[in-house]
Amino acid sequence: MQTLPRSAVRLLPGPFLDAQATALDYLLSLDPDRLLAPLRREAGLPPTAESYGNWENSGLDGHTVGHALSGAALMSAATDDPRPRAMVDRLVQGIVECQDALGTGYVGGIPDGVRLWQRVAAGQVERDSFELGGAWVPWYNLHKVFAGLLDAHRHASSDLALTAVRRLADWWDGAAAGMDDDTHEAMLRTEFGGMCEALADLADITGTDRYAALARRFLDRSLLGPLREHRDVLDGMHGNTQIAKAVGYQRLAEVDGDTGLRDAARFFWQTMTRHRTVSFGGNSVCEHLHPRDDFSSALQTPEGPETCNTYNMLKLSRALFLDRPDAEVLDHYERATANHILSSLHPSGGLVYFTPLRPGHYRVVSTSQNCFWCCVGTGLENHAKYGELVYSTEGNDLFVNLFIASRLTWPERDLVLEQNGTPPYDDEVRFVVRGAPAAPVAIHLRVPSWHEGSPHVRVNGTSSESGTDPLSTHLGTDGRPLTYLRLERQWREGDTITVHFRPRISAELLPDGSPWVSFRYGPTVLAAEGDRNDLVGLFADDSRMGHVAGGPLRPMEHLPVVLARSTSDPAAGVRRLAPDRVAFALDDVDAGPGESVTLVPFAGIHDSRYIIYFPLAEPERVKERRAELRAADGAELALRERTVDAVAAGEQQPESDHRFLGHDTWSGLTDGLRWRAATGWWSYCLSDPDGAATGLQVIHLSDISAGPTRVLVDGETLGTITSPPDREGEEISQVFPLEADRPAGPVKVRFEAAGPATTVRLRDVRLLRPCET
Repeated sequence: MQTLPRSAVRLLPGPFLDAQATALDYLLSLDPDRLLAPLRREAGLPPTAESYGNWENSGLDGHTVGHALSGAALMSAATDDPRPRAMVDRLVQGIVECQDALGTGYVGGIPDGVRLWQRVAAGQVERDSFELGGAWVPWYNLHKVFAGLLDAHRHASSDLALTAVRRLADWWDGAAAGMDDDTHEAMLRTEFGGMCEALADLADITGTDRYAALARRFLDRSLLGPLREHRDVLDGMHGNTQIAKAVGYQRLAEVDGDTGLRDAARFFWQTMTRHRTVSFGGNSVCEHLHPRDDFSSALQTPEGPETCNTYNMLKLSRALFLDRPDAEVLDHYERATANHILSSLHPSGGLVYFTPLRPGHYRVVSTSQNCFWCCVGTGLENHAKYGELVYSTEGNDLFVNLFIASRLTWPERDLVLEQNGTPPYDDEVRFVVRGAPAAPVAIHLRVPSWHEGSPHVRVNGTSSESGTDPLSTHLGTDGRPLTYLRLERQWREGDTITVHFRPRISAELLPDGSPWVSFRYGPTVLAAEGDRNDLVGLFADDSRMGHVAGGPLRPMEHLPVVLARSTSDPAAGVRRLAPDRVAFALDDVDAGPGESVTLVPFAGIHDSRYIIYFPLAEPERVKERRAELRAADGAELALRERTVDAVAAGEQQPESDHRFLGHDTWSGLTDGLRWRAATGWWSYCLSDPDGAATGLQVIHLSDISAGPTRVLVDGETLGTITSPPDREGEEISQVFPLEADRPAGPVKVRFEAAGPATTVRLRDVRLLRPCET
């Protein structure tokens, strides 16, 4: 299938247009001069404005300018507003000014980036999962500039942007010419964003094989090899890093015809969506992929699925669908768009990083002048893309894939088609021909899997089989047919097509089969809205951990328990409250005396706690199920209450957020558990703003081969960690007391090898306040 240009589709009134308009306001609130400030600094140009803060001045400097450029280019194509196009021109000109000042083709905001890349090109590749040569994911950062310039060319017709991105690619081509493949491959251990995709795009746009060869060097064979063999090795990996690689595999396959890459990308997609994705279309915990057969950590932590992951999964889904139309792929695209992405934008502006699965928790949203997280960057793009897959074409045939209120203009066929109505909020979707083609055109209307029964269609008010051709079907990879209702005729201006939908209420367990259930009405995930108390940090500030909902967790033993009866589907206990409301009563539930549970679309819940997944139990086992929930919380809630600040060692974002530094250190993975070790040292900066911490807890994996590990706080030795010989492989917790008169503020914690042997494998570092008595 082929898509039409993004400029061919305009959204019409409905939730998606509302989100697009809100996101455009957020984008335009950003100051181009402040976005460009890190690039001007690195180019040696005088400042015209102060750089933004948060991630923009703490190591990932300049990443937002690329996202903003992409967002502005996409918005300029998706709307008739001239302001995003003006923003595109301003940002491209600013980038080129910095590129000209440096004179090599390189341009970026990475601190001390010129010298960094000189060292890297010379083979000095000291790397970790998020650091390369001491810089925070520099390729990930630079990729945003590549992608922004490419989008400015593709969607805003900027020839200057294409010239700039070619100069940038030529710079790296020359810089990497002397780098052998092993060194280049070693460099890819550090997250590198969508560099394979970007270079493949450039090769496609310019017809230059040299750029495709550069793209091939960014494949990362440590992941590609197992995927080619259809092996899932994703447990414990940083989620978005791997998804971006798979997007690159598919894109490069489209450019050079490598069927092995195409197969690897599709296997990756199937692994992610069938085994690692929750009902609203998201995946990951604390940015990492937990064991596919154990979702317990997803239900415990406030750091649930990351929006960036879904951004890239949608890229991959769109590419796979256009390559081979598939019901499973389109269903996922619709689910993730209508639930995760639509819900990730606050109605008044603000973007979401983590969406906790933890029942009874909540989400925090960004504030435009303070927060510059990765999910803010992708969020600047997400809400300009709602029209990208609503329609597609094959020859003279038009396919309606998604039901999003919109107007399509297809100049090659002189067809203008309006679509009004958004299921399941509207029971009917109405199409009106506003511009009629001279020749007959077949319009194919998707019959979605969430529709109950056969479609009921009226053409010009008449419900008739005449003029209705047989259903057209594409077979999917899972054997599920992708079915369209084919309507071919000589269309006239004013002709109408009305489709009446009967959305199905469905229940869905977690992919690991554990007894937790989520409900959907049609494509829309339902949730119970909770209380609005203790929403700490709801509108985030510029602190490094502001993207995490740090308010108190609600005990799971008090959750409503859905009653599972052996003779019925859990969805049978869901009852619609009124025909004019998308709201439901959950009847078969143990919620406490006098308590009821109402389900509403999750995408509409903001500024509140919520429950998406409910514990499930047979009626006679409810008390036992609550005991299991209490045990699952165990000491975790008490530990969280005592925690002042904590770092998950070996995990990318927590370490970055705590200003990781180190030498001769690395992270690793053992049985799904991430850790950090060293033959040198590493350090974190934890926060104790009130001076409340009285102890430092460290947890490590016991290893008899590890040497003693010295622990220092603010330069003073606190003690030594050693592994007991009789507890090999176990998690060992140790608490070091802190001085009582220690001042409030930052706490620098350092770990170093106390001898020639490697340190212990550290899992967790935590400042604790005293136990309450």
